[in-house]
Amino acid sequence: MKTYKQKGNESLLILNHKTYSKVLINRIVLIKGNINYTIFHLDGGKEKMVAHPIKFFEPHLTTHGFLRIHRAFMINPNYVKEYNAQDESITMLNGQTAMISRRRKHTLKDFIA
Repeated sequence: MKTYKQKGNESLLILNHKTYSKVLINRIVLIKGNINYTIFHLDGGKEKMVAHPIKFFEPHLTTHGFLRIHRAFMINPNYVKEYNAQDESITMLNGQTAMISRRRKHTLKDFIA
């Protein structure tokens, strides 16, 4: 994984099936982990799948404001549409829903407060 700046936009260079894809960090809505794979959900409905676990990207993306709210989810708080306290979930602007784990609930509450 490489990161570089180009005209003020920070990008992530990810390897996907022997091809590199450039993803603008501010366009990432939600990151979903599934064992050893990570799916980047981008604004505009595009998805990129990478053969790395979500924890591979976590240290870098938390410095850009991303929140780890579940073992399988990291969110970009700029794309949060609503927080449902009843079932402990977040709905993103693109319609995706992410569950919030009990242990990481404080992360979101610290962000909201």
